[in-house]
Order: sequence, then structure tokens, then C-alpha cells
Amino acid sequence: MLIGNGTRNAVVRVEPLALSCSPGDLIGPLADQPDPAALHSAALHEAYGRYCLLACRPLTVLQLVDDRLTDSAGRVLAEGRDGAIWPALAAAFGAVRAPRPSGLGYVPGWIGYIGYEVGRHVERLPGRAVRDTALPDLRLAFYDAALLHDALANRWHLVSLEMDNPPPDAGLAREALLAVARQAAPRSGEPAARTTEQADPAERELPPGVTSNFRPDDYRDAVARCIEYIAAGDIFQVNLSQRLTVPDAPPAVDVYRCLARRNPAWYAAFLSFDTPSRPCAILSSSPELFLRVRDAHVVTRPIKGTRPRVGRADVDNAAARDLLASPKDNAELAMIIDLLRNDIGRVCRFGSVHVTDPRAIETHPTVFHLVGTVEGDLREGVGPAELLRATFPGGSITGAPKIRSMEIIDELEGLARGVYTGCIGTVGVDGSAEWNIAIRTLVRDGDRIHLQVGGGIVADSSPDGEYRETLDKARAMLEAVQQAALAARDERAA
Repeated sequence: MLIGNGTRNAVVRVEPLALSCSPGDLIGPLADQPDPAALHSAALHEAYGRYCLLACRPLTVLQLVDDRLTDSAGRVLAEGRDGAIWPALAAAFGAVRAPRPSGLGYVPGWIGYIGYEVGRHVERLPGRAVRDTALPDLRLAFYDAALLHDALANRWHLVSLEMDNPPPDAGLAREALLAVARQAAPRSGEPAARTTEQADPAERELPPGVTSNFRPDDYRDAVARCIEYIAAGDIFQVNLSQRLTVPDAPPAVDVYRCLARRNPAWYAAFLSFDTPSRPCAILSSSPELFLRVRDAHVVTRPIKGTRPRVGRADVDNAAARDLLASPKDNAELAMIIDLLRNDIGRVCRFGSVHVTDPRAIETHPTVFHLVGTVEGDLREGVGPAELLRATFPGGSITGAPKIRSMEIIDELEGLARGVYTGCIGTVGVDGSAEWNIAIRTLVRDGDRIHLQVGGGIVADSSPDGEYRETLDKARAMLEAVQQAALAARDERAA
């Protein structure tokens, strides 16, 4: 039993591996293992996209279903919506402790997701949105070993825990990952990534077979309703989204490979697991950092403001200039930065919270974004669970004020968001943590794939412009599904 016997002390064992492959080359072999998880920086950036973490065969799994938090043994760790899950998560995050060796980017620990509906364990919210997938509201697995890739140094290490009083099955993950590493070989014959030119606005519609929980005019009406709430003084802004569904989807691992090539992102993730009713997977190519904690220092980088890229330098440069100059988008970003300053200020030392970068433009394969950076130092005794409770869900994907915005989201969207706009990431045994905002994220639920896309609505938003923005954001994800489907068809025909 991993949780409940006090804190186990451990040391982190670091073994260099002579591998010449990329992390993407290992996703296939990893996917054949039980409960595979990859936190994949599919785009290199020295500060935000340097490392990849691959793991499998967890020692235990925490799941939140029907407001009941359980572990793999079926023990109920917390129940109800009175906030009891947060002390239980704090205890789980502290079940094993080990210092991080100098120079090592990450250590083993918990990997998984916290879905948007967990926000109802932070604030009292109506909860009228319908849940229609098999996925738990929260799923976190404890891995005692991981393959770690440093893209900047192009080095691989196997990192594993040597625990005092180890639980049963400790060490099996290390052996499984060595077997995965032995299968490392670059794949050939896969569809190459491509940058497509943006369609004319009049032609940008959903591909055949893809459905939405909104008709286009209904989504525009929902945007107009948000603008009415803003005019009435209920909110300053709100993040509204629509969910798209692809039937008869290709295998999750094939879709993820195409997604990582088509839309590489600093905070990508691949998680695959079984539920009692059907297999599920999470395929994320998120560009947004929700929270990073290292040595009690926390960083959050909210995204607000989007312009499409079309692959032509003149058009793209004009789009980037327009985004930087946009009063609407700059106002959105400023409001969310202020909200996040307040959120992390709840658990940070007085005077330590600062906006270290109020505005920067980031370039991604299909869009430009405006991004701000807020940092602070956590108070003594504040750990990853307490930080999550103070900030979840991220303000950039709810709105301001946060609680009223979440009530409006629940009223207008109709379906529970699930993983979308929750967070995916890791909590290490050294007390570090890193979570993305689960945007640009596909969820495979049985033989269907869901993907959700939205945007921030403010007083001068255009209902049609907001609808079109969702299609811009969906483009790379839908193309990844299409590429995987074509590759599967060609393989069957060969």
C-alpha cells in the first residue's frame, strides 16, 4: 500500500541511456505497456520545452468518480464536495519524498489530469452540465520510474526510486521502461507534418462527419448572451467553448503521433488507460503553462488573444502585428493576469507576487497567442495540493470574476467539460509540480474522439468572429485525426 503508512523516504537513481531516438519514437512501444503516460515537449524551448517524461506501470492510481476519491485498492480516501479531496491529495503527494539530484530536470512521482469539474470541489457551483464520457473527473497515477529526455543536451536517462520499505511491484516499471528503450527505432513511412494555408473565412467549416454540441448560429447566440451578461455587469469576460466529436476515430497512439508533428507544443501529453466500460486516452498539444513549481517558486503563464497563421510571411506578420495592437486582446490578457495574481497571492508570501512579463507574442504552428507571466514564492507549508486548490481551474479558461463566469459556462455549454480546461501534468517526489492548461486536447472515449475549442468573450467580441476563432483552434487537431485515419487506411490497403 503506497498511501496511508506515513511518508516513505527514497533516493532517485539516475542511469544514463545510450539512445539516439526522439521521444516520439518511443510513444508506440510505451503505448503497449499498462497505463502509459508521456509528458512530451514536442517543440524545443530552453525554458519551457526542454524535457520529456515517459512512464508506465504505476504503483497506484487515484480516481475521482461521483465525488468519491479512491485508490487502486478501492479504498475511499475522500468523499463529498466539502473540500475533503484536497487534504487527501496533499497526503498522497507526500506519500514518497526524495530530493532531486542536481542538474536533473524531473523526478518520478504522480502523472495524470485534473478535470474541469474538480472546480466544484473548490467553489459551490450548480453542476447542471451533463456528463457523457467514461472518464473520471480526476485520474493521477504514481510512477516509481520514468524515461527522461533532455532535448537541449540530447540525452536520455532512466530515473527510478529506491524506497525505504518499498511496496509490492516496486521496480517493475524500471524493467518495463528498459524494455521500451530497447525497442527504440525511428519510424518510417508516416505522413509528414504539413503546414496548410488557412481557408478563406467563408469556407472554414467543420469537415464531413464531425459534429458539434452547438449549431453555428446557436454558438453565436451563446456568445451574444455572454456579451449581455457583460453589459449587465455580471462579468468582465468569460471563456465559452464548443465540443466537436469525431466518430470511428483512428487508434489514439496514431492520432497523437500526427498531432505532435502537426501541432508541436511545449506542454503536450499522451495518457492511455481503461475504464470499466471502455478504453480512454488523452492526447494534448497544449501551448499553455498553468503552474510550475520548483523549490517553492511558482510560475503561471496565461494565454489570451489568438490570430490564425496561414503559412504566408506577409499575412502572418500582419496578423501578429494586429494581435499585439488589439485593444480587446490586450484588455483580456490584462484582466486574466490580474485574476491570476490574486489566485497565487492566496498561497504566496506577501510581496513576492510579480508580473515578470505583462505581454509577449508566441508563435505556434497554426496560431499566434498573447502570453503573460506571473511569478511568486509559496508560503511555508504550502504544497502542490494547496496551490491547486487556490488556483483551480485556471483563470484564462474561465473568466473574471471566476465564480460567476463558471456559472455562466455551466448554463450555456450544456455538456461537462471533463479534461478540457482542467490540467495535465506531474507532481514529483521532490515537491515540484508542473501542469498545463488542457487546451488543444483530444479525448478518446471508446471509438469517439472529442475536442473542445473556445475563446474569451469580452464586451466588444463579435459572435461570428468568436465562432471562427474556435475553428482556427480546431484546425490542427482535426487535421491530425484526418492524417492518422488516412495512414490507417493506407496501411490496410497495403
